[in-house]
Amino acid sequence: MQELRLQKQTRVVSFRIAEEAGEFIVFDMSLSGPVRQRTRYSGPDFKEAWQAVEAILGDTDIPAALQRFAG
Repeated sequence: MQELRLQKQTRVVSFRIAEEAGEFIVFDMSLSGPVRQRTRYSGPDFKEAWQAVEAILGDTDIPAALQRFAG
């Protein structure tokens, strides 16, 4: 599993890629919510995963390390 952490101000997101399973996992690492609600997305669609990232951080450019999945 590969992980990339993204941060804007006090908000932090862990973007995890389970390539063998074909799954993206977006986990809100910010301390501003209950633990049970911190997984914002888990599934095979990069676009939906990135929407979950932006729901937490606001408008965010896709980092170079993730561009191959955005294509």
